[in-house]
Amino acid sequence: FIFIFIFIFIFIFIFTLLHFTFTFTFTFTFTFYFYVYVYVYVYVYVYVTLRYVRTYVRTYVRTYVRTYVRTYVRTYVRTYVRTYVRTYVRTYVRTYVRTYVRTYVRTYVRTYVRTYVRTYVRTYVRSVRTYVRNVNVKRKN
Repeated sequence: FIFIFIFIFIFIFIFTLLHFTFTFTFTFTFTFYFYVYVYVYVYVYVYVTLRYVRTYVRTYVRTYVRTYVRTYVRTYVRTYVRTYVRTYVRTYVRTYVRTYVRTYVRTYVRTYVRTYVRTYVRTYVRSVRTYVRNVNVKRKN
């Protein structure tokens, strides 16, 4: 009879340790693409003749497409496991005394799954071209 009470108390003690269980899972994915192409061309041509100094300057500055692609994926998984242990002690008094110990175990499981997907696409197109030609300067005699 004493072993039954010891078993009951150990059982109640284990469930009080498992009173609240919490698990949380977080996943985050981040992708980023960045492309930049910049080309700079500078050409200088100098021609010396008898009377003129001819300078050809060609400058090309070209900037091509820059594309930003950002993708955010966030996943929230929350699991709540709550265990409630309730013990009721009832005593009935009659010609003899009896004590009843009843234990109720209730478990609540809640799971929340949230997923956020965000995508940003930005495109910039810029093109600059500079061209200078035929700069004539007379030579000094």
